[in-house]
Amino acid sequence: MGQQRITVAELFAGVGGFRLGLEGHPDSDEDTGFKVVWSNQWEPGERAQWASRIYEERFGSDGHSNDNIHDFTFPKDGVADIPEHDLLVGGFPCQDYSVARTISGELGIKGEKGKLWVDIARIIRWKRPRPKVVLLENVPRLLNSPANARGLNFAIILNDLIEMGYE
Repeated sequence: MGQQRITVAELFAGVGGFRLGLEGHPDSDEDTGFKVVWSNQWEPGERAQWASRIYEERFGSDGHSNDNIHDFTFPKDGVADIPEHDLLVGGFPCQDYSVARTISGELGIKGEKGKLWVDIARIIRWKRPRPKVVLLENVPRLLNSPANARGLNFAIILNDLIEMGYE
C-alpha cells in the first residue's frame, strides 16, 4: 500500500521552484509525498512564454496551464476547472513589493502584479473543497508595504485568509 499523497496546485509557477521543492527532481525516484496536480504560469504582455515553456520541458505539460489566471477567476465558474487539491502554493508575483523598486515606486496590492492576490483569494474562496493549506512566498517588503501605511497590504491578505477560516 502506497503513501497518501498531498495534492498541490501551483500558482505563478515560474520555472517550477515550488514543485522542485515539494516533489524533488523530476528524474528522481524518491517519493516525497507531494503531487502537483495543476500548475499555472502566464506572463501578461509576453508573446513568448519562456517560463511556462521551461516548466513544461522539466515537468511535462500534463496538468499545466499557460492561461491568464483571470480566465479561472473571472467569472468564478472557471475555478471549477482547477483540480481538487490539498495544498495551494504560489510564487506570489513580487514585482510590486520588490526591494528592487524604490519605495516611492512600490505599488503593493494596487500594482499590476500585486493585485493578483485577488485571484489567489478567489480560488481559495470558491474552490470546493477548499485547500487545507495555503503556502505563499514571503517576498521582501510585503510585510512593510506600502511605505505610507506600513503593513497594510499584508494585513489585507491576512484578514482575507482569516475571513476564509485559515489561521
